[in-house]
Amino acid sequence: MKSKDANKSASVKKASLGHVLKKNEKIKKTVKDAANELTSVNKVLNQEEIPVQVIKQALTQNEDVEHKVTKAAADLKSVNTKLSKELADRMGIESELAATKTELAEVRVDLSKAQIKEEEAQKIALQDALTGLPNRVLFEQGLDHGLIQAKRHDRRLALLFIDIDKFKNINDSHGHDAGDQVLVTVANRLQTFVRGEDRVSRWGGDEFVCLLLEVKQAADVISLAKRMIDRIAEPCKFNENVFSIKASIGIAIYPTDGETADILFKNADTAMYEAKRTKKRVVLFQESGEQKTN
Repeated sequence: MKSKDANKSASVKKASLGHVLKKNEKIKKTVKDAANELTSVNKVLNQEEIPVQVIKQALTQNEDVEHKVTKAAADLKSVNTKLSKELADRMGIESELAATKTELAEVRVDLSKAQIKEEEAQKIALQDALTGLPNRVLFEQGLDHGLIQAKRHDRRLALLFIDIDKFKNINDSHGHDAGDQVLVTVANRLQTFVRGEDRVSRWGGDEFVCLLLEVKQAADVISLAKRMIDRIAEPCKFNENVFSIKASIGIAIYPTDGETADILFKNADTAMYEAKRTKKRVVLFQESGEQKTN
């Protein structure tokens, strides 16, 4: 609003200044005409024999010229006063416009900062606070999108449910700080196995889930899950304590083990508990209801 007002004021002042300058040009023309008339009068008065009537006319014309010059001088003074005021106003407007531009620049900076903060807030809202992994909401969005693409292009995808064995013992024996460190370590290690569009998420507590897109063979998923188990089991040091972490993984593959997100989650969870019960590292859910252990 301030910028519009400043621009409107600038337009009005520009028109006013133009009027003053136009009047100034008119005064110059008046003075020039008066000078020409005065030259004509002087030529008449410089003649040797001049009729009395001609002299009277020349003197009258001379008085008119002097009156015009006097009036022109007064008008010129008035114009100069107005011109000085207009220039001062113009400088004020230019200063106001400059200040407005500065304010607009500051507003753009503030908006940019606000946008960055909003993006950061959205990012935080979709992250697990401890591990920095995508949270359940973002993971479910990724799974829904993956299922749409899988159905459209006749592809397969795999859902892995990962649970850390006897995690409660770590918290009880070494404290929650140690438990948090274990969770962060597991999250980082799982991240190394996923490709760009795949996704790992902390599902809650000591449970993680992993989405693998464009799966070719079930055997490839089982092999990857075994490597995950081995990587998780590598020593994890916290303060003076060294932990050897064990995990169980259940696998459900679309469309064999379910065609919806809910069914895939249920079957992967069932397979994971079967892996824990049988103390097997990896279990692949089968559509028949039987589990294939590895």
